[in-house]
Amino acid sequence: MMALYPLKFKPIVLPKVWGSESWVVSTCDGKDSVVTNGYLKDNTLQEIIGIYLDELIGGKVYEQYGERFPILCKFIHVNDNLSVQVHPDDDHAEQYDSGKTEMWYVHEATDDAAILLGFNRDTSADEVRALLHENRITDILRRQAVQQGDAAYIPAGRVHALCKGAHVAEIQQNSDTTYRLYDYNRPGLDGKLRPLHIEEALRVLDFTGLDEPLLRYEAQMNDASNLVSDPHFTTNLLRLDRPLRRETDELDSFIVYMCVAGKVRIECPDDDCESVVIGREEAVLIPASLTSVRLVPDGEAELLETYV
Repeated sequence: MMALYPLKFKPIVLPKVWGSESWVVSTCDGKDSVVTNGYLKDNTLQEIIGIYLDELIGGKVYEQYGERFPILCKFIHVNDNLSVQVHPDDDHAEQYDSGKTEMWYVHEATDDAAILLGFNRDTSADEVRALLHENRITDILRRQAVQQGDAAYIPAGRVHALCKGAHVAEIQQNSDTTYRLYDYNRPGLDGKLRPLHIEEALRVLDFTGLDEPLLRYEAQMNDASNLVSDPHFTTNLLRLDRPLRRETDELDSFIVYMCVAGKVRIECPDDDCESVVIGREEAVLIPASLTSVRLVPDGEAELLETYV
């Protein structure tokens, strides 16, 4: 088989009642990313995994997940508040293949942008049910103003919602399972109220209060700043104003780079491997078989780097 190389994909754009999502690396829920560059152009990510197996996703990843790609990467554009929701963990995912832990990185925000994340104090299933009945559930949610560069970790079980004006890159487990608690009594795109999943949500909710909804990190130029280290994925922020080489062979995992600002050329050590350029809200998948990549920004740029 021919050698693997950095893969770019056609975004899958999904209109929503509150804005839109662009799924940039996906095999989730029948929405399979299609390659746009190189000799694998027009093949889906799932097809390529089935051929290259651990060469693409890494030995340890293949041992744990088989041919199921473990993450889903999106850019979310929020023009109105999302529903208040929660996701199950792996043990409570029932008929689904996995739970859903995720993270957000705010790459654009209006002056009044905010998120809802966790409860602002300890609560209970009975209180949550009563407040939902009174349309007052937001009274006990932790509301946090956000700006560009803020990041949040949302483990399965934590209540959350993006609010108007917070545009984010989202990295999550490969699952589209969402339990809606509250949706502002608004109709969906079809004119009908979207279904709620209150009892399912109450079974998986973490009812403890959350004091600090945002991740604390110190951004470093031309180096990796860790945002999330979770059993399901690790995500780093790379702020670049000069070329940076990233050694990849010891990870034994694929890497996804999501560009959240600027433009970056990604070069391989193999002269036969063509470089790939990604701009804002684009992504590239680096196969596990590559030993290193060189990241060359066009001026200043920001990347999210994710692996398993």
